[in-house]
Amino acid sequence: MASSTRTVRDVMTREPFVLEPEDSLMKGLEIMRLHGVRRIPIVLAGMLVGLLAEGDLKRAQPSILSESQDDFNRIMDQTPISRIMIQNPMTITPDLPLLTAAETLHTMKFGALPVVEDGKVIGILTDSDLLGTLVEILRG
Repeated sequence: MASSTRTVRDVMTREPFVLEPEDSLMKGLEIMRLHGVRRIPIVLAGMLVGLLAEGDLKRAQPSILSESQDDFNRIMDQTPISRIMIQNPMTITPDLPLLTAAETLHTMKFGALPVVEDGKVIGILTDSDLLGTLVEILRG
């Protein structure tokens, strides 16, 4: 498919991991570590309400230097994602031209945009998705 006709649907990560606002920071951390993701859409009753970003999670973590491992685990287990999530993040639709989505990510300096269709999260477009597409295009 020509690069100028690609849409978000063509390159997005489908069915991303999602969490709920009351899930713990520890659950978010575990998903990020186990699956190598850096952003997780937060949903409530299937509707997008936030986005958990790895950088925000790292900034919110207690320092292992000042806290014991048990204290770290307790704080991370007892703190809901809703405390640090990006609320009402910008979203895109799957049929948006990929160039438009890439320009949005670049100009807004975002690392990802949740992809929403009929009010439901169906994917996420990440900087890694775009870089992979660029590599594919450059290879011809």
